[in-house]
Amino acid sequence: MPPLTTARNGFWLTAKVPGWLSALRSRFITLSLFLGTLIPVNHAWAQVREKGLRPNPPASVTSRLPAPKKPAPKNTIVEMELLQDADGGGLHAQKWLKVLEPLDVSLRVHRPIGADKPEIKEREVGNTRYVTAIGTLDRSGNIFFPDRSFSLSETTKLAEWIQELRTYGMKGTPVGQPLWGLSEEQFAKLYDKLVKPIDFNTEEMLLKDLISKLPLPPDVPVRWSSDAKERLERRGAQAQARHELNGFSTGLVLAVALNENGLGYRPNRTSAGSIELLIETRDTKSDQWPIGWPVKQQIFKAVPKLFEMAPIELSDVELADVIGAISDLSETPILIDYAELESRQIDLEKIKVSFPRKMTSWGLALRQVVVPQRLTREFWQDEAGRVFVWITTTRAGRARDER
Repeated sequence: MPPLTTARNGFWLTAKVPGWLSALRSRFITLSLFLGTLIPVNHAWAQVREKGLRPNPPASVTSRLPAPKKPAPKNTIVEMELLQDADGGGLHAQKWLKVLEPLDVSLRVHRPIGADKPEIKEREVGNTRYVTAIGTLDRSGNIFFPDRSFSLSETTKLAEWIQELRTYGMKGTPVGQPLWGLSEEQFAKLYDKLVKPIDFNTEEMLLKDLISKLPLPPDVPVRWSSDAKERLERRGAQAQARHELNGFSTGLVLAVALNENGLGYRPNRTSAGSIELLIETRDTKSDQWPIGWPVKQQIFKAVPKLFEMAPIELSDVELADVIGAISDLSETPILIDYAELESRQIDLEKIKVSFPRKMTSWGLALRQVVVPQRLTREFWQDEAGRVFVWITTTRAGRARDER
């Protein structure tokens, strides 16, 4: 394949490109210098220390960090009350009794009295803590609580929730609390443990093999939720890494590889005070570990070749090839949110784009070819400080706190 030729400062420069870029042969690609500004995300994890790479939550977040908890009572008893709808549901009460009996949960079903409503209550008697979950039972047999619901076929999810109540009480797990319920010191230590870059190729590697090879800290075990296990089993041999992530930090590699398979992870503080990495499905309501952190320096300094000027012209070229070419020629990693794109039925290999010949920069050209496809390109850095471009949908973009 002939080399891709570009002009700069009145001279023609020749750049050798891989054979797979044949779709771009005899075409020019350029970019005008564009100094875009990203508005940083407001989540606690998006704050970065002035010194070092660890995120640093603002004072308003730090002040809300949970105070050290008192030792939990020695024994916790979980009880359940179901308020029966006026139009039925009583026939399913016996079925729920059989479901809850092996879980060591007592059940009481009755019509609402006075101010009865779905809620989670807690009381302590001596060294015993009583946690009472009050919900409603409809005529289809489903039960509803303030922030979740279960059907008779979701006994595994129900068992996990009951275990959370038994472990943490009415406040539940630390999910949703600042820094995932960790203290600032705990969070900083965990972040540092996920900084180490990997030194092996990942493209088309089975997800489970990839995770087993990551240099994860031995004192922070990985645990899969039941939903995550089921999704992994359903995907089978398709549960692979689609990106080549060699050289990126451990934390980012894990986040990207899981995301490609509809999964994510977050730190989880156990009842014993230790920390684990919990893998969950992407549709969970919990705040998962982000794919990238705010860039600490000016974008054009972090990825200077992405903003070099060149003459660019495209005519009916696959968008996937354009993104790959820009990544190679600008020496800037570009990662794609495949799971999000697939959920919106966007296939980069089926989209053809054109670009009128003009002097511009790689970064601006990239923006101009993705925006019409309801996509956005964002700049983030991994835990070790390596900057990359993230291609996702405008719906899922985080640059303006749209997580």
